[in-house]
Amino acid sequence: MSKIVVETQGLTKNFNGLQAVSGLDLKIKESEIFGLLGPNGAGKTITVRLLTGMLEPSSGNASVLEFNSKTQSNQIRENVGILTETPSLYQRLSVRDNLDFFAKVHDIPKEERDLRIKNLLKQFDIDEKENEAAGKLSKGMRQKVAIARAIIHSPKMLFLDEPTGSLSPEAAKMVRDLIVTLTKNENRTVFINTHNLSEAEKLCSRVGILEKGKLIAIGKPSELRSLLHSDVITIFRFKKWDKQISDYFSTSSIEIANEDKERLSVTLKLENIEESTPIIIKDLSRLNVDITEVRHNRPDLEQVYLELVNGDNHHDEMEESK
Repeated sequence: MSKIVVETQGLTKNFNGLQAVSGLDLKIKESEIFGLLGPNGAGKTITVRLLTGMLEPSSGNASVLEFNSKTQSNQIRENVGILTETPSLYQRLSVRDNLDFFAKVHDIPKEERDLRIKNLLKQFDIDEKENEAAGKLSKGMRQKVAIARAIIHSPKMLFLDEPTGSLSPEAAKMVRDLIVTLTKNENRTVFINTHNLSEAEKLCSRVGILEKGKLIAIGKPSELRSLLHSDVITIFRFKKWDKQISDYFSTSSIEIANEDKERLSVTLKLENIEESTPIIIKDLSRLNVDITEVRHNRPDLEQVYLELVNGDNHHDEMEESK
């Protein structure tokens, strides 16, 4: 059974009477890539500051790597790596000197420091840039250096704030691949703040959706999709439509599109599309329906996110599913 490395109970932070984070209950397992999603101002960054002991909660509790965020914040920061949305590299220092400086901050002896820097430069494929000033690097390269800086002290967990923000598609893929490698090969846990839904779906084993400081959904991307949406199939171009077909579809959630005298299409929302679709096609064939195409449409995480943050009433369902 996987070890719990982050746990919160009723974690709350108030600012001037407003709740930036409200009653957060959360558990994250070792080696998990967990994504916290939400619009700007939802409370994502404040959540990370609470977890890492940079802020004290107004109420509730949090532990990271079994350290209490209120009383053992120094131990937490010694054992985690943090990458902010705008990573603080020294622009005039070389890549190597940046890594060396942050390794010194963590009191790593010189011999071990040199070995770690050498290994990280090679691992992140930036060894050819080691003597180049950080300010002259591309955004993708700077982000790799920033992540290398965040793990120079071999932390067990990483907190990454928008790790691929403003990067080109190629650079973003490079960073995503690196994050996956860190979890799979080195058993690290990664906590990502992002509003990039495509990235979260590609990277994260589980996601939580934060809205106005409240966790309104949590689960695997596939679980959230299936909870809020049935999968949909669209059956195109019936050449005729009669009472038998109407009767057949009368118990389904059906949407008729492109209707005319000679052909139309129907869209069906199905709970178990893999089992239901072949049965429907077989039944319609018996009714002499000429089906020219069947298309399977699966909702993505973006649809789930937009429904939730736009206030659709799925919150009770989500709470029951936790």
